[in-house]
Amino acid sequence: MCFFLYFILITSSTKAQPLIHLPEKEIEDFLCNKGIEIDSCNYHPLYNELYKWLDTPYQYAGNSNNGIDCSGLVKQLYNKIYNISLSGGSKDIFNQVIVINNINELMEGDIVFFKIKKNRISHVGVFLKDGYFIHSSVQKGVIISHLSEPYYQKYYFSGGRIL
Repeated sequence: MCFFLYFILITSSTKAQPLIHLPEKEIEDFLCNKGIEIDSCNYHPLYNELYKWLDTPYQYAGNSNNGIDCSGLVKQLYNKIYNISLSGGSKDIFNQVIVINNINELMEGDIVFFKIKKNRISHVGVFLKDGYFIHSSVQKGVIISHLSEPYYQKYYFSGGRIL
């Protein structure tokens, strides 16, 4: 089905350039080494943009490549990829989404929320695929993690989707 949709997008476009751009080989190889295999069915601008943020150091209330916190990263990704302005911290972002309670219904680009501090939403990331998500970790900066890791399993609260 993905090939069929890709074919329709390409053949129906009046522009000379295809609507879907495969990421550079470097990005594709990096993600593959992380266990994330992307193909024509994935939203490549997401992966191209997240690659630019990887290894950015954590900085509380940071919002740039010099340092960024978890909500800042989500806001930057949504602004640059989807042209959507989100506001506030992780709890505020939660109030801007349609809640997805079933973890198996998460889709690429959805937002994942964690209750780490005092049973309140205090961490957020962007879901990629197959359980992977990107976020800004206090200790490691911007990284890709998996929802099945014990730490994230313990604190995972919910997913959310911006429509």
